[in-house]
Amino acid sequence: MRKSLILGSVLLALAACQPTAEEPEPAAAASDQPAAASEPAAVPASDTPAATVSEPAPAAPPGAIPAAAGTVLASQETNWKGVVAEVTEFRRKGNTLTAKVRLRNQGSEKIQPEVNYKEVYLMDLGAGKKYEVLQDEKGAYIAGLKSGWNDRWYGELAPGESYTIWVKFPAPPAEVKSVTLQVPGVPPFEDLAIQDS
Repeated sequence: MRKSLILGSVLLALAACQPTAEEPEPAAAASDQPAAASEPAAVPASDTPAATVSEPAPAAPPGAIPAAAGTVLASQETNWKGVVAEVTEFRRKGNTLTAKVRLRNQGSEKIQPEVNYKEVYLMDLGAGKKYEVLQDEKGAYIAGLKSGWNDRWYGELAPGESYTIWVKFPAPPAEVKSVTLQVPGVPPFEDLAIQDS
């Protein structure tokens, strides 16, 4: 009798252990279910972003040029063979106006553009006022300078290369919304709209 009671309790203990051993399996299956649930969630989500992602994706491969074109405020051919000048920023903030001009070599030869900041200025044609590049207390122009120089930038551009120069001017009054930017070697950027920060 006692043996059968002991044997019965052992079998009950084993039976109790087996369901707990089987419980992790449903738990694992439950962990599989969230993964499966996340997959359907990803599918609808991917439907909406897929359209969004597919829009930038085509724009991205040819994107460098269109994206760059999106930031170009004005563009001019230059006197340097194959080089294009693009104004990428023309921003008034406080007492200064910052101009950024990207020189891009679209030609097939190396070119060495040179920009002397003595010849760079803004012209408010309506008021007949000229704004020259700002200088520091030592007379150096507040602009992207070539190392060792205080009045110019120059550099070599291989085919496909570009370089952005920047220049600081005194800001025209707030009521002035556009001016002409003159850079040597480049036709004037006329009626260039000022971006206000």
